[in-house]
Amino acid sequence: MPCFFHARQRRGHLEEMTAPGSDEAIRYEPDEPCPPLIALSVGLQGVMLVLATIVLIVAITARAGNQDDSYVTWAVFASLVIAGGLTALQACRFRRLGAGHILIMGPTPNYVAVSVLALTAGGPALLASLTVAAALFYTALSLWLPLLRRIITPVV
Repeated sequence: MPCFFHARQRRGHLEEMTAPGSDEAIRYEPDEPCPPLIALSVGLQGVMLVLATIVLIVAITARAGNQDDSYVTWAVFASLVIAGGLTALQACRFRRLGAGHILIMGPTPNYVAVSVLALTAGGPALLASLTVAAALFYTALSLWLPLLRRIITPVV
């Protein structure tokens, strides 16, 4: 019976057992830097995937909150700038901020109902206050997660 798996030596490290010929499509090692053209094309693909979602969620929220066209235009612009800035922040590591990976940020549909209520009740000022309060809550929650790990184990 032929052996379908073999161990091999690559760059001074013994790799796991792999099927013969299974690494033919692998072009780069995990620690190698990505070529700029590939990084640009993958980034553009990510933007194309999330662009429609960002515009749609913001437009639905603004229209359901009885806002005019100028507010919708400003809100879409602001959300695109904020999503781009947060995506750039996630891509790099700055102290405790950022994951060091490409995580495309954008609005969540879970927040639409509360946003519409805030827009109809108090306008854009109430929505901005609500967004800042939610951001502070999520920031505090992320700072307390290491403490919660003692109570709730990673298995749970």
